[in-house]
Amino acid sequence: MTAIEGVVPEQGADRELAPKMPPGVLVDGPVVDAKFRDSYISFAMMILGSIGALIWAFWQGIGRVEISVFAGMFMLTTMGIGFMHRYFVHRSYRCGPVMRTILAAIATMAVQGSILKWVSNHRRHHLHSDKPGDVHSPYYDGFGNRIEGFAKGMGHAQGGWVWDQATTDSEYYARDILADPIAMFFTRTRWYWYALSAIIIPGGIGYAFGGVHTMIGCVLFSGLFRSYLMTMATSMVNSVCHSDGRWGYRRYELNDGTTNELVTTILTFGEGLHNNHHRFPRDAYLSHAWYEIDINGLIILGLGKLGLVHDIFAAGSRQRGSDGGKGSVPDTEATV
Repeated sequence: MTAIEGVVPEQGADRELAPKMPPGVLVDGPVVDAKFRDSYISFAMMILGSIGALIWAFWQGIGRVEISVFAGMFMLTTMGIGFMHRYFVHRSYRCGPVMRTILAAIATMAVQGSILKWVSNHRRHHLHSDKPGDVHSPYYDGFGNRIEGFAKGMGHAQGGWVWDQATTDSEYYARDILADPIAMFFTRTRWYWYALSAIIIPGGIGYAFGGVHTMIGCVLFSGLFRSYLMTMATSMVNSVCHSDGRWGYRRYELNDGTTNELVTTILTFGEGLHNNHHRFPRDAYLSHAWYEIDINGLIILGLGKLGLVHDIFAAGSRQRGSDGGKGSVPDTEATV
């Protein structure tokens, strides 16, 4: 494997030399091959399942069971992304091994990549937000080349970045995850948890409440289609919430394009408060005003009240008290 630590070599006469890239980016080798293999398999299943779900919905219809399972699994796995993000990436709070196992299971069931992959990519994103080296910026591709055109940039951030011939070096960005036996167990067994989330649980509930017909509808609509829609909702944080103010608003003037955006915030249970998050990356609770609803943050605070997690980090509230909420220097201590 090759880590980019300078100028990316030309690969054909039509490729421009990319700008100097930071370390921790791999452009070939088994890690890049594994990235494409995982992406092809997971997206093929979700997209084909989504097509099947729409055909099934128009042909056979869906009922209360399918809709209820869809809603329940969407809520559970959206919480899982919150756990993935605020616990495994940013260490916004602490917990014991039993709770960490539960968080890892729910996070992996979101069907958005392994804990190791997710943590590595997101930490790299924070370190180089909307600069060369960012994983999924609307402004630069995986080789650090400037993306021309707003629509093309949004497409890259929304999902096109998955197909860049480059990926993140986990040994550089996620050594703590590599050393965590619980996180690595779920990384190695991720496909079982994907199947549990997208097929087994929806199918089992559907069969229990409506037989084979409802089971098929639940697998297609509440499992595979739900997984794809949730992936698209989470990806809006990369695209819509990095629009440099085109959508949403900027509470803090940072040197990136982050915004807080209402629809994304609702769909992701608070992750769309992205400008707040980039200002105070380690905060467990992202709401800075009464109208900013951070459901994932409230869940974490609730777990703290129950004694299931502890040492909940709230640097944002303290710093906002000292700088009047106008600070523009990111909390770099907590980005990785």
